[in-house]
Amino acid sequence: MDHGEVVIIGAGIGGLAAGLGLQRAGFRVRIFEQAPQLGEAGAGLSVSPNGALGLHALGVFDAFRENAYAPDHQVVRHWQSGRMLAQVPRGERLEQTYGERYYVIHRADLEQDGAGVSVRFDNGEWRQCDALIGADGVRSRVRSTLFGAEEVRFTGYVAWRGVVPIERVPLEALDPPGQVWIGPGHMINRYPVRGGRLLNFVAFAERSGWEEEGWSIPAEVDELAREFAGWHPHVTRIIEAVPQENLFKWALCARSALMRWVMGRAAVLGDAAHPLLPYLGQGAVMAIEDAVVLARAFRASADIPEALARYEGARVGRARLVVERSTLQVPRFHSSDPDSFHHDVPVDEALGLFRYNPAQVPRYEARAPGRGRHDAIPVRGGPRCPGQRGDRAARRARLPSSAGDGAWPCQPYRHRCLQAAAADAP
Repeated sequence: MDHGEVVIIGAGIGGLAAGLGLQRAGFRVRIFEQAPQLGEAGAGLSVSPNGALGLHALGVFDAFRENAYAPDHQVVRHWQSGRMLAQVPRGERLEQTYGERYYVIHRADLEQDGAGVSVRFDNGEWRQCDALIGADGVRSRVRSTLFGAEEVRFTGYVAWRGVVPIERVPLEALDPPGQVWIGPGHMINRYPVRGGRLLNFVAFAERSGWEEEGWSIPAEVDELAREFAGWHPHVTRIIEAVPQENLFKWALCARSALMRWVMGRAAVLGDAAHPLLPYLGQGAVMAIEDAVVLARAFRASADIPEALARYEGARVGRARLVVERSTLQVPRFHSSDPDSFHHDVPVDEALGLFRYNPAQVPRYEARAPGRGRHDAIPVRGGPRCPGQRGDRAARRARLPSSAGDGAWPCQPYRHRCLQAAAADAP
């Protein structure tokens, strides 16, 4: 196709990754962001093997690796006793199995490295472009404009994030550096960033209501300390050590994962399309996957409508799998009985999430602009998946053998449908 101009709204991980991929595919890209500069907001994030392979495809992995921390393993601990409930391998075994490791990094380190579409901004400026990508997060204005307004819902969970100078952390609390602590209605995850100079943490608690707007609200150390009173000293001492200016809070909010991502020459990406709760650590990774697949679709297509149809058809099933499975983890990590927590294989691996390489998964052939084979993915009260129709024995004979082979465990229908959700792409 002719290489025109693509406008991206939002300069988060997904927007920047999409811009880089489209530039490498030969398109002119302009990214618009309401924040005056890219700053420290968001602190740490995790990048699993499927995301790391996406960064290879974007040509930025070497720069990413210089700033990322690669844990050999993580542990899950009891909130009060500190007893290890589970150990999660994250090192060489993942690299041997999936071709890459599991990393954690400070968000700022990752971000720094027809006729068309008309866009009108709040300041009155108009922009004409060949395609528009909305990567503007869970409160996406692009999504609302394309598919109608939908209320952003408070999930009942509040989060705090902070970074602590590593010298303020007791040495015995760093064995191993990556740890998750779980207790009744609460959870805290912490790991090193910035070359081991800082310890990043994110803490979660159940709340009945929330009034404040924003996701970078300055928080009080005393408030967080009261929330986690009675927890093991390795948790409470880290909370007490966080500088006041490094502590923020926000509400975990949700919107439905869309079944349709494209309208004409406009599409959504990342949290604008599939807002994720953070319990599988796939938020940034899914945005990277979207970006890599989007760029591949543009390279492989004759025109923009075909490219966007390929992108939508490739990603919807995969995204809904991860959204649903992330939500299902909430009771495990906030259980009133944390002693019951166990797993033989970590959930993210058991679901086959790490086997997805966005740069190499099979090609998806578009069928009609804006219509992919995933438009029948079931939601409560919505249309039925093809896996529910026809002869039961025939359906059983066609089912993939495991989630890692591409089956999507549909809810609430209790069957496994044929959406190739874990391994489908342009």
